[in-house]
Amino acid sequence: SSGHFPLSDLYESLIFLSWSFSLIHIIPYFKKNVFILSKITGPSAILTQGFATSGILTEIHQSGILVPALQS
Repeated sequence: SSGHFPLSDLYESLIFLSWSFSLIHIIPYFKKNVFILSKITGPSAILTQGFATSGILTEIHQSGILVPALQS
């Protein structure tokens, strides 16, 4: 697409954060001793994804032009 890191608007930032929580949530399955981490990241991923894709914020789904400071 536009070739920039996916943090240019709120929608893309929330989706990126949700996927980051999901990847961090997998860590306890490999370490077997960090179960408190999964209790935090699991619900965080679900709530972040739900908020980002909810109908409340329909105007943030449209990507805009980057400000000149972010263009490379």
